[in-house]
Amino acid sequence: MRIDHLSPDVLIRIGIFVAIVLVIALAVARPVAARVRFWGAEVKKVRVGGYVPPAPYFLTEILMRSVCVLLGFFEVGPIRILGRHRLPESGPMIIAPFHADAGDGSVVSALLGVRPMYYLIRTTEVLGLRGWIGTMTGAIAVDEESQEGRTRAFKATVSALQGGGKNACIVIFPQGQLVSDEEVRRTDFKSGVMLIAKLAARKRKEGIWIVPVGVHYRTEAHEATLFHKWINALGFKKFRNLFGQQNYGAYAIVGKPFKVTPRAADLEEVQKGLVLADDADKATDTYVQRLQILQKAAKFKSAQRRMRHHKTS
Repeated sequence: MRIDHLSPDVLIRIGIFVAIVLVIALAVARPVAARVRFWGAEVKKVRVGGYVPPAPYFLTEILMRSVCVLLGFFEVGPIRILGRHRLPESGPMIIAPFHADAGDGSVVSALLGVRPMYYLIRTTEVLGLRGWIGTMTGAIAVDEESQEGRTRAFKATVSALQGGGKNACIVIFPQGQLVSDEEVRRTDFKSGVMLIAKLAARKRKEGIWIVPVGVHYRTEAHEATLFHKWINALGFKKFRNLFGQQNYGAYAIVGKPFKVTPRAADLEEVQKGLVLADDADKATDTYVQRLQILQKAAKFKSAQRRMRHHKTS
């Protein structure tokens, strides 16, 4: 139908409709552009390192958790969390898992669910699109190439815990690097996490929970799920180990949380093992001892499952 054949009433209605669409588009475009500029500036600050981005939004966390669940399905396989009930119900906390594989991010996501949190990441891992994702999901980047960069990140982490609200949560891998053989060695652990907790506790004037998490990956091919076998049969054998070793599932065990406290320890808390020594090195010693137990327990649970699988197959 040609436009010159339309009646004046129809043309008026079309004109009104087009005008309304343009007004709505302009109304939406302006705030969207403003938010893009805002986050663009934040991304630049995060990429430099040692900067605390705005607290993650709830909807952003839903998106991030969904992505991590999907990545976990492809890269890790079935993730089983034991001891989730041990997570503190309230209060500021540091989730401190064993760092064995690139899939640890998916394991932590499976543990915490949709919960706003901060986490440490290298500046080399916030380039391109990952910089935008990291900035909007609470990434505090660490420039490990210089002492100044590490110091800035240390201060930023303390600041995030101090000003992160009643239930501030931050994820830190105490080793700072992957330990693929899953062996817990005291020499792999520095005292930075406990120092961060100690300083944040003093600034907040309340204890900071430390939550140790043991993580074990199942890597034997006979533990492959139907999905793994199907994807391998299609010729995509290397698809699932792009980020590290080939995994066929993971066990994560949450240990009993304890506090780094700014005040004199209560005798009852000491007897229950809920408070760590004020000295950061001694606190790290205690943390490592507990993590060793959790790692053994995670491997034991995996071995039990393997034995059940052999009996039923």
